[in-house]
Amino acid sequence: MAIEQIGTYHLADRPELYEVQRNNNYEFIVTNIDDLIRPGMLGNETNAKIKDAQNILRISVTSAFIPHFQQNVVEIQRGNSKLKYAGVPEFSNGELQFNDYVGADVKSILMAWQHMSYDVYTEKVASLQRTQYKKDCYLLEYPPDYYAPHRKWILKGCWISNLQESPYSAADGDKHQISATIEYDYAMLDTSTLFEG
Repeated sequence: MAIEQIGTYHLADRPELYEVQRNNNYEFIVTNIDDLIRPGMLGNETNAKIKDAQNILRISVTSAFIPHFQQNVVEIQRGNSKLKYAGVPEFSNGELQFNDYVGADVKSILMAWQHMSYDVYTEKVASLQRTQYKKDCYLLEYPPDYYAPHRKWILKGCWISNLQESPYSAADGDKHQISATIEYDYAMLDTSTLFEG
């Protein structure tokens, strides 16, 4: 049986199918995060509430993980043979990288979100019912013209389990960045509201 040679002309003849996805055509959005109070404040002080946190984080993200799950394997052995079945899925945590803009106070936003799950001042782990520290997030993947997202991930129950920063150095004039480890319950690809064509 002859096998047809596949070359780049197959891609060129179908530009509507083979537009390559770029790594920098995305947005990561944290929802319902505009009610943040700076750590150490009660909320009634001047400048206690952080304004426009959702848009500030949206603009400050420099890299975002893509949510996928790993599935455990259930093995059944009978004699010298094994059968493998699908087991329980596990969604691993992911990393978000942010530029630390001084005027936008990105660090305060991330610390305030993390503070919702654990209060270092009272040494108490938060009640989800009272603080609503779990947020739904969206990862939107765009074509090069950003006309409309062609993939939309929904991440349910996101919260920050760890913050890390690049160290300060007198010999390094590069930008300061913050890395946030995001835990989430599960993620799914939503195609119900996407633009086609």
